[in-house]
Amino acid sequence: MLRDPETVHPVNENKTWPEIRDKLREWRKDHVRCSDKIVELGEYALAHYSSHLGNEKWAVYEQLCVAALDLCPGKMKVVNRCIQKLAEQFPSSLRVSMLEGLKSEYLKKWDEALEMYNSMIEYEPTFPAPYKRKVSIYKAQGKIPEAVSELNTYLDTFSCDHESWLELADLYIGQQCYKQALFCVEELLLQHPHNHLFHQRYADILHTLGGKENLEASCKYYCKAAELNSGNVRALYGVLMSSSTLASIGKISAKVKSDHQTLAAWACDMIEEHYKAERVDKSVIVETASVLDKLSLK
Repeated sequence: MLRDPETVHPVNENKTWPEIRDKLREWRKDHVRCSDKIVELGEYALAHYSSHLGNEKWAVYEQLCVAALDLCPGKMKVVNRCIQKLAEQFPSSLRVSMLEGLKSEYLKKWDEALEMYNSMIEYEPTFPAPYKRKVSIYKAQGKIPEAVSELNTYLDTFSCDHESWLELADLYIGQQCYKQALFCVEELLLQHPHNHLFHQRYADILHTLGGKENLEASCKYYCKAAELNSGNVRALYGVLMSSSTLASIGKISAKVKSDHQTLAAWACDMIEEHYKAERVDKSVIVETASVLDKLSLK
């Protein structure tokens, strides 16, 4: 017999059934990954209040299955039960097939999972999830060139996925393919021109490439990142390092050198002000000031 909807949860006396339902909804909406709590509340909700959930119970089964995979092997029975229930209700669902693929990944049946994902892509090329899972499999196997190729294929169709552009940039950086990584971040800057982190990322790569032209460009992008967010200390350090380096390399006029030194001094002042405003321990401020003084050009 079902308990009254207001019956409290036996593990947490402060949670009633509506609170459990709302909490599961909140975790789904915000993509929260607290697998142990999701399994605890999800199993309880499905066991005692399945009829109150209505059609929402299928979303809870899916949520519970993904969370239980995180807790395997201890929760493999829960995974199998969720997949069985969902497959019976939705026999041709791509989302159920995704869960079966995730289970194969956990069991390290890579070829079986890849075969599932390839079939899904062939059936529905505009479904993004199997592309991303293939990338994850290749990364798990250490097959970075294959992961890069798969991400490029994915981005040919889903070019506005900024997380995938970031992932591809990271993969290129890991392979020391900095020019290709720059292209990825350029795509991000076109889509999100006011994101200070993307300007900073672009500057980081330029600074890594080195050379006078790249350093000049990196300094500009660090300055833009600092302009968009004055609290971006990493960008301020980037301004300091790039401008200090530019003031000391090659044959430059006295005015250009002075400009770079002025910019470096400004970055130093901004960094010190930031630490003081954040009420950082005084010893840290003194140490930071000492390091900045060594980096600054006289």
